[in-house]
Amino acid sequence: MTVLDSRFARQSSASITGSGPQTLLCAHGFCSHQGIFRHQVAAFAQSHRVVTYDLAGFGQSDPDLWRAEHHQRLEGYAADMVRLIDELGLRRITLLGASMGAMIGLLASLERPERFSALVFIGASPRYLNDATYQGGFERADVDGFYRLIDGRQDWQGALTGMLLNQPVSLPLQEIAENVRGVRPEVAGVVARAIFDSDYRSLLAQARHPVLVTQTRADSAVPESVARYLHRNLPNAELAFLPGVGHIPNFTEPGAFNAAVRGFPVQAF
Repeated sequence: MTVLDSRFARQSSASITGSGPQTLLCAHGFCSHQGIFRHQVAAFAQSHRVVTYDLAGFGQSDPDLWRAEHHQRLEGYAADMVRLIDELGLRRITLLGASMGAMIGLLASLERPERFSALVFIGASPRYLNDATYQGGFERADVDGFYRLIDGRQDWQGALTGMLLNQPVSLPLQEIAENVRGVRPEVAGVVARAIFDSDYRSLLAQARHPVLVTQTRADSAVPESVARYLHRNLPNAELAFLPGVGHIPNFTEPGAFNAAVRGFPVQAF
């Protein structure tokens, strides 16, 4: 593992493991951290450069990196990703984007299309709210209730952990719960709204790269209908439903996830 010396890389606790002509750029999701990609680092570092980092407000990122006015929309996180790409000179990138990391990566790939080769979405959603013609999985009342839990400093961490895992918190999954508990409520409140009030459906047709859409069939945050919507509306996409349950199958079902990535027929693998 190489600890990187650029300013943003230091602030985001970024590292590169392995080497190779292609780069895997790993972007985690809400209230998570770069450690959820440890199984991908182990599996791909012999053939790829694997870049992991902590998004602002999460993990071991510098607390001063997160700014409400910058990160109240996912575009702020996408600008951070572009900054990391530019500072490190990353090229031939395949994104591994989990949850909010997927739309962040899509936005970054539209900003720097020449740097990307492909995108892998993990439990991704372009819109979480239902409307008349779209089933995103949540009603407005559900989302507003979650905001009230955060704003009232109630047990939003327990609600979120249950949604991420969709199973009891066993010892191997304890770190997921611990990372959720470690997030500042003011960060959670702003970023939750950036996620659940977003709508990136109109950007899907603009995607310039092949996309592998992955998720479990029992994801409490993203129903199957969303994965199928992505598959239909991205110009060049494949869909792989993975075994197991929950929102982070790259961590809970790493063998199946890594096999799906290796089977993705793009030049990067």
